[in-house]
Amino acid sequence: MSTTIHWTGSKSIPEHQLIIAAVPGVGNVGKLVIDTLNEQHESSMIARLLHPDLPPHSILEDGLLTPPHLSVHSVSLDNEKTVITITGNGQPMTPRGQHELAETILELAEASKTPLLLVLAGLSAKPGDDNIHLTCSSKALQSSLNERGISVSTEQPSGGMLGLAGLLVSLSPMHDVSSAAYSAETVGTSIDVVAADRLSQRISADFDLGLDLPIDNTRETAARLLSMMEGKEIAGIDLSDEDSGSGFYA
Repeated sequence: MSTTIHWTGSKSIPEHQLIIAAVPGVGNVGKLVIDTLNEQHESSMIARLLHPDLPPHSILEDGLLTPPHLSVHSVSLDNEKTVITITGNGQPMTPRGQHELAETILELAEASKTPLLLVLAGLSAKPGDDNIHLTCSSKALQSSLNERGISVSTEQPSGGMLGLAGLLVSLSPMHDVSSAAYSAETVGTSIDVVAADRLSQRISADFDLGLDLPIDNTRETAARLLSMMEGKEIAGIDLSDEDSGSGFYA
């Protein structure tokens, strides 16, 4: 494995209810959910995941230059549950790198006996489409979620899932890790705040997390994400000082 784990404290993941993972993608809905979750709740970084195939862009964090990485946070929710979040500003640029990083994350999940790993992603759709599809890679988990009244899709995303996100879910049965992916339909702009808001509400309802993420008002988070990306569009939020509450699409 070419992945390096740089622990910031104890070399283990604490007890938790969920691992939630996302990397930049269509609409960046998953990353926006995780970034807002990390910022709005008590959270602490417990590790950085480094891989040589990550985009070679070192960034400033708290005034210090840090290497390209995925960050692992422990987040304490208001209902006293703990979730682990994993996200970053990119993913490895090679299939081998994506596979290796996925294997590392799944090994961490297996070692920490995570109850469930959730991957968050966007799915390109037409304006007005706002479905959220939950997909599994295990019949046992599929049945378990259905029995709990959680809707599971067997048809979407019809084209599959590329990159690290898809590998995390599809490889999870080989590591005895329960894993599922949420695919939120989005118009595909650089940052889709409205789709991210829908996604956070769906996750909270499905797993009783009590989330109340003010994503539709998180101008700073969206603007910071935008500054690190090629795209120049945000759906569902207006970054102008004159009218910060408008700009939501139907």
